[in-house]
Amino acid sequence: MFRRDGICSAVEMVLTLPIREADYSIQPAKGDKGEAEFVNSVLMTPDITGGMQTPIQQFVGQVTSAQVYRRSFFEKVWDIRDDDGKVILTKVAFRPIATCQARYNARTGARNGFRQQIWLAGGNIGMSAGQKLPGYVDIPHVRSFIHTNGKHREPLSGTSEMDICYWCYQTKLKLLYLWYHFLENQALPRTIVYGNDQPEANTRADDIASLKSSGVVGLVHPPDGQKAFDVLESTGGPSEMFEKAMGWLESWQTHSVLAGFMALTGSATGGRGSYALSQDQSSFYLKSRQAVAKEIAESISYDVIRPLVVLNFGTKAALPTWKFGPLQDEQAQALLTMFSTLAAAPALHIPLQILDLITERMASILQLDIDQVHAALTSTANQRAEQLAAAAPPGMPPQAAGQLGALGGAVGAAANMMQRAQQGQNPLPGGRAVPPAPGAANQPPRPPAKPPMTPPPGRMA
Repeated sequence: MFRRDGICSAVEMVLTLPIREADYSIQPAKGDKGEAEFVNSVLMTPDITGGMQTPIQQFVGQVTSAQVYRRSFFEKVWDIRDDDGKVILTKVAFRPIATCQARYNARTGARNGFRQQIWLAGGNIGMSAGQKLPGYVDIPHVRSFIHTNGKHREPLSGTSEMDICYWCYQTKLKLLYLWYHFLENQALPRTIVYGNDQPEANTRADDIASLKSSGVVGLVHPPDGQKAFDVLESTGGPSEMFEKAMGWLESWQTHSVLAGFMALTGSATGGRGSYALSQDQSSFYLKSRQAVAKEIAESISYDVIRPLVVLNFGTKAALPTWKFGPLQDEQAQALLTMFSTLAAAPALHIPLQILDLITERMASILQLDIDQVHAALTSTANQRAEQLAAAAPPGMPPQAAGQLGALGGAVGAAANMMQRAQQGQNPLPGGRAVPPAPGAANQPPRPPAKPPMTPPPGRMA
């Protein structure tokens, strides 16, 4: 279906791309004592530095295949790391869905791993060499990871978001056969040949049927007012029926996954739709994808991260969780607006920590290096703190001046990065830290405040 139907192929990409493109991270739990850092060192780092061999981006993409095939099966391969003796995952190997079957406890229905169908060489089971026999390999629960899509509807078997698309695809194949048959009749019309009697008509029909490209045939000229042959013309009306039926099936395919905005292009071209509805439809669609992303994150946290932490830190450890970033476009736009307002504000009325979080979140939206942005904010804040501490106003302790300098440094870095982003420049050219706001470092210190007037003795102030 994906190789032959362009609409179905596009629907599959629309279902999986928002999740595959989203940011993801491992969030530490309350009371974390290194568990989140350890999970990062296993899942997010390459195997040459102590991580696993399965690239994490590839793993996330393979998990999203459950949206199409109801489930995605993985085999967890465990090992012991040499440098610290920790139990780690060397692979979370994807197993083809068509060869796997989930296993459940016969009495309780609890999950019990899965089995995979393979082809075993006959020599291994006492048969002659060269003969093959299908067999199964059991993957126990401790080494298996199964993500089931749509467990709110079908907890055991899961659901596929392409079921309706597949039914429409099969119906379209039948419709295409009839349509092509109709077009063939239109391109090769049927002809009626006349004669004075049936044998003569058959002879003329055979002569005309034998004609090829630029062929010539000799016929006796019929009397006046009579025809030698006639062509059966067919009207083009049925073609509109086929076209409407195909359009209805394609519309049903996209609407079945809340992706009706995909059909707006053809509708607007045909004068039947508008792009005005695209924003609302795409926003509602992204919310549905956000729900699927939460289910995937919960599944990874429960079946991949939790066993990894328990095996190394015990059952009382703080369990980190997998988290996908927001998929909503309006959230990013709202954050950009708020960031612009804060960068242009003459005075800030929010804590410095909140500003740092907003700045780093903006760096992720602009696809900047988070570590470089964090280092830039820290470096600029320290520079401002040192400048103000060296020239603290009278009556202000150096510690308070340092806090004021840190606040000014964060604001200057945020304004500079926003200005470069609006100008289409790289906010961090060459990987250097963000410089302070232009002219801010050369401003002279404020003059000392005048001391309050002391009232004369015997008079109230």
